[in-house]
Amino acid sequence: MLNCGLGTFLMPLCAIAVLWKGRELFSMLDAMFAETAVSVPLLLCVVLCGLASMNLMTAPSVSLEGKSLWLLQSLPVEAWRIFRAKIRIQLLLTGLPLFLCIVCTAAVYPLPPVQLLLLLLFAGSYALLTALFGLFLGVRMPILTWTNEIVPIKQGGAVMITLLGGFGYTILLLLGFILLPGWTLGFCGYIGCFAGANLLLSVLICLWLRKKGVARFSAL
Repeated sequence: MLNCGLGTFLMPLCAIAVLWKGRELFSMLDAMFAETAVSVPLLLCVVLCGLASMNLMTAPSVSLEGKSLWLLQSLPVEAWRIFRAKIRIQLLLTGLPLFLCIVCTAAVYPLPPVQLLLLLLFAGSYALLTALFGLFLGVRMPILTWTNEIVPIKQGGAVMITLLGGFGYTILLLLGFILLPGWTLGFCGYIGCFAGANLLLSVLICLWLRKKGVARFSAL
């Protein structure tokens, strides 16, 4: 669990830390970014994105079935329902702690309603994207011949690519706003673009999983 769900443990700790020292922290950040007030909400998105990227339950979920995968395949259940169960677990273990972090942050650092809604939309869409992307790679790059379950978790290509992809996305989110002309869009425009891209990519991956992914899983 710690190997693939570190974010689930860290997010409640961050929520408690925000309630405890959040006012001082946000006051300091407001002073540092006085000329660009929207930088603080953007940093919130970056932190939430980084924490959510530490949850990788779906990436090794197919590989962890190992040689007993045939038992899952022999069940009178559609492969898509199996996929949905795996996705729901990650969404539950990522989405609820993310929501807790946002609620605690809003309690000590009130955001305008539009910014708060976009923050929720971005966090939810990113959690969905990471769950789908991890399962996509897990179906395409399974390791089924392991003798120790640590192998697909720590040495699997699906886990490594999902982890690096998540942190790369987080860096892009930050640098795109600071170094590229993302700041000209404002917080709402910039995060709205990323949330829209998250939803679009999620739809595309979902379509692949429902068609080619199901067929590939059945043939493993």
